[in-house]
Amino acid sequence: MTDTTTTAIRQPQTNLGVVTDIMEYSRFGALSQAFVMEALGSYAEGVLAATDEQLATGLLPAGVWKGVAAEILQKLEATGYRQPDPQT
Repeated sequence: MTDTTTTAIRQPQTNLGVVTDIMEYSRFGALSQAFVMEALGSYAEGVLAATDEQLATGLLPAGVWKGVAAEILQKLEATGYRQPDPQT
């Protein structure tokens, strides 16, 4: 772990705190933000493409995971981070 990373990580943190650290305190600057935004979209697309069996974690039903993924994609599209899928 680099000194920059160690300095940026403060314990304990909420999920929001961790994401904020990643996006605001990266030695890669705004590239880290672009990475996080792209990761959100890519993961959400993967969840929507997955079968219910693939999403069966026991934590939440597959429909809940897919609902969260759809909402994230809608927000990314509404804010201009992603282009709307013409097939939806």
